[in-house]
Amino acid sequence: MLDLVERNLSVAGRALTLKVPRDLEALFTEEAFARDEFVPYWAELWPSALALAEVLAGRGPGTRTLEIGCGLGVPSLVAALAGQRVTAADWSPDAVSVLRDNAAANGADLVVTAWSWTADPAPLAPPFDLVVAADVLYERRNVAPILDVLPALVAPGGEVWVADPGRLPAPEFLERAATQWTVGHLPHGGPAGVTVHRLTRPA
Repeated sequence: MLDLVERNLSVAGRALTLKVPRDLEALFTEEAFARDEFVPYWAELWPSALALAEVLAGRGPGTRTLEIGCGLGVPSLVAALAGQRVTAADWSPDAVSVLRDNAAANGADLVVTAWSWTADPAPLAPPFDLVVAADVLYERRNVAPILDVLPALVAPGGEVWVADPGRLPAPEFLERAATQWTVGHLPHGGPAGVTVHRLTRPA
């Protein structure tokens, strides 16, 4: 059983009540890391998630949105409360369980599922109008699988928004993305130091 505490926050003008892990270090085990290099990144409320949520709050209702590597899923919660049709995916079963409970507690209607960006995307029922991610470029090994799976997830003319605080692999990701996507960025009212990169797929 996870040891959770309640946290209240305001994001994009919305009040959210979240249950989050009390002690992040307690989630880290040498056994899990040795097995599949598991680090409980999902349990942290990252500044990139807050910046992404700010941008998503202004997206029109009805948008079919997918958040990959969702972690605590604050962007997904905000998007769902704004009327978007949201699917949130993370490879950690604990992240999925916590987000489902937090969605119910906040009256957010969304689908939460276990999925890794190295897995078959078909169970997610793509394509989506918009695919988003917050701070997923923390390791260089993530660049290739994310870029490889995006074309299967995004509808023609759709977009990808990646919020990033300046991780070292980000320039490589953007350079490689520019060979298939139009790359720009979106202004936001969230934490300074975070850039929300915008990738647009040709129609």
